[in-house]
Amino acid sequence: MKKLGIVICVQLLTILLFVSSIANAADWRFPLGLTYVNNFKDVFDIYENNLEAQGVLVVDSLFLPVGLSVHPYVQFDNGLGVGSSLGPIAFISATSNSDVDANFFDLPLGLDLRYTPLAKETISPYIRGGVRYHIANGDFVEESTPGFFGAIGIEFARKRTIGFGMEIAYDSSEIELEKFKKQGSKLIRSTEVIRPYGLMASIFIVF
Repeated sequence: MKKLGIVICVQLLTILLFVSSIANAADWRFPLGLTYVNNFKDVFDIYENNLEAQGVLVVDSLFLPVGLSVHPYVQFDNGLGVGSSLGPIAFISATSNSDVDANFFDLPLGLDLRYTPLAKETISPYIRGGVRYHIANGDFVEESTPGFFGAIGIEFARKRTIGFGMEIAYDSSEIELEKFKKQGSKLIRSTEVIRPYGLMASIFIVF
């Protein structure tokens, strides 16, 4: 049922794009910025705990909860807009005192519909919502499930060649990870479903 709803949402966005492109003049805009993700440490903790459960001491690790993101969109005169999103790319690299290392890579892709009430003004708030899917790959990754995405933000200097803005967003898409726990001499395996990004905060420039 959840996947069916996502498919329907994508189809509706496509129809709205087609109808709006016929009825209104279009303005392409390209926001590029830095995004902080709140839940990414949950992924890192699972990786670190899995290695320790296997008797491996993590001697060096790196995880970046901040990354580049781009979400180009087409803006119509009626305030509606349709766009896509890429990023932020996130990764983990953990090095142990043995030959056992662990890595994780995540590239989110999205499609969304937005509304900018003051599209012709210099400053305007906006809202956007749609679907996202994480292309996740790593040692303990089982699967990735698409989810819904919502954001509120504001853009400044919209009439200039380069503008800027800020945004708060939430990503409900999920990934399933292997999880290991040491019980006596046994290594118990399970899985855990988490939302790797959750709440996000971005600052960006707009071309």
